[in-house]
Amino acid sequence: MRCAHFRTALSARLDGEPTGVPDRRLDKHVARCAACREWLERAEQLRGVVSAAGADGPSADWSAALFTRLGEAGGLPGSGAAEDGAAVDGAAEDGAGGAGRPGSGDGRQGG
Repeated sequence: MRCAHFRTALSARLDGEPTGVPDRRLDKHVARCAACREWLERAEQLRGVVSAAGADGPSADWSAALFTRLGEAGGLPGSGAAEDGAAVDGAAEDGAGGAGRPGSGDGRQGG
C-alpha cells in the first residue's frame, strides 16, 4: 500500500469516517513513515485552524455579499426567475426548473 492510500485513510479518520484500513495497520505505518507522520501533524494543525475559524460561521458581511451575488444571478427564490418564465407550474419552488438551478435542464448553457 502506498503512502497516498494511508493518507486518505488518515484523512477519513480525522473526519470520523471509516478508513478502510485496520487501525493497527494505519498506526504502524504512521509510526514507521516520517513523511506520513509529518503529513498527519500538518493535517491535524489545519483541522484545528479551520475548526477555530469556522466556529462562528461566516461573517455577516460575507453572507450578505453571497446573498447579493445569488440574487443578481437569479439563484434565490423570489429573485425574479419566475417572472422571467424560468419556472412553470411551481417548478422553481421544488428545485426542478429554471436555468442554473440544481437538478434542472440537461446541463447545457444557454436558453
